[in-house]
Amino acid sequence: MKVSTETVATREVALTIEPDPERVQRAMRDAARQISRYRPVPGFRPGRAPYAMVERIFGRDVILNEALNGMADSLYHDAVTEAGIEPYEHGQLEIESQDPLVLKTNVPLVPDVTLGNVEELSIEPEPEVAITEEQIDEEIERLRRAHAEYETVERGAERGDQLVAAITGTAGEEQVIDRPSATFDLDDELQPPGFAEALVGQAAGETRSFSLTYPEDFEDEDVAGKNVDFEVTVNTVRKRTLPEVNDDLAMMVGDYDTLAELREALGQQLKTRLQNEARAKETEAAIDALVSVSTVEYPDAALQHEISDMFGAQRSRLQQIGFTWENYLRMVGKTEQELRDEVREDAERRLVRRLVLTEYARAEDIKVDPAEVGNIVSDIAASYGDRAEEAMRSMTNSGVMLSIYADLMTQKAARRLTAKLTGREEELEDEEASSDEAATEEAAPEEATAEQPSAEAEDEESAKE
Repeated sequence: MKVSTETVATREVALTIEPDPERVQRAMRDAARQISRYRPVPGFRPGRAPYAMVERIFGRDVILNEALNGMADSLYHDAVTEAGIEPYEHGQLEIESQDPLVLKTNVPLVPDVTLGNVEELSIEPEPEVAITEEQIDEEIERLRRAHAEYETVERGAERGDQLVAAITGTAGEEQVIDRPSATFDLDDELQPPGFAEALVGQAAGETRSFSLTYPEDFEDEDVAGKNVDFEVTVNTVRKRTLPEVNDDLAMMVGDYDTLAELREALGQQLKTRLQNEARAKETEAAIDALVSVSTVEYPDAALQHEISDMFGAQRSRLQQIGFTWENYLRMVGKTEQELRDEVREDAERRLVRRLVLTEYARAEDIKVDPAEVGNIVSDIAASYGDRAEEAMRSMTNSGVMLSIYADLMTQKAARRLTAKLTGREEELEDEEASSDEAATEEAAPEEATAEQPSAEAEDEESAKE
């Protein structure tokens, strides 16, 4: 067999295969027998017709295609082995010529990652989190607003009221806002700046028109930095009454007896959240640092798979709210290809970061305990209720477990990299040691129970005595 490769793109080669004539002939004779078995030739038993007869009736092309169906996988495997390449995915063989038989396919190769010198990297740790009384006060106010009572009133709107209104906005000739029934509180968080002030004093049934400019860095690109002409018709004005800040509020929002208990709990929750956010920032910085000194090459097929994975997750989220992918495309007014082009940059960043973390995990010999994967799969299956066993089988037989394993691997790699670059390796080792001890202690009672002789066994021993 003759095999040659030619680079056609980054981490992609054109693979040319010329099989040995004897191998082709054997495959074609086997194919002819197979054809005459399911499409019998008159005068011959199924599978017994002479090769020449089968070729005359069905044609050489039919026999060749049948032969390729049977030998394609083995040919491809032998060819990539001989060429010394590692495919990212299976290529589709196409006939270049029939005499001699020459096959060709483009083969995407597995990504290639060369890590930079991690020992030379470091990042600035985020400041230690300290919670102030003012921050807890803000959390208390958030809870008060969440448990506010509203009463419809016949007067002009005041700060703190809740409004139900129809809002339209145009920038030049383009309508950029159309909310026929928006519900919102009249406070300083409303955008653009000045929107709340423009509605103070407006009563139900009134319409006001005014112009305001959105900040340049506003999250919605359709209106960011633009001057918008608003028309707002108020339908309802509701007076907001906030609960008093006392023990009753604590009992209202949760399992607390006193306001002091609530404040303590809020402080701890806020500290945990801010610590997690700080660790997440450090992790982002650590990964960015390693990516910046590493070299990553990948085939376009890997990027396309990343985009498809992102869309798959989006489809699942839409399905959960009863929305189809086709309806979503109609709503945003774009084709799937246009969306793929839009997310390409984000997908590329995700892919590169994951590839670098995976290589770092390999270099550091980071392991994942199969029990961790099993626990996650069990938790997911349990969420399906009566269909838990079915869900478990489905995940076991699909690539879900492998995906969970890969996610855990990159998470562990990210934690270790972050600890190293922030100088907190000892802290991470202590956490991992504590986690291992807890897992061992949790497993110990089960082992003891398994070794404990049953009451029936003890009775049998007594009877023998």
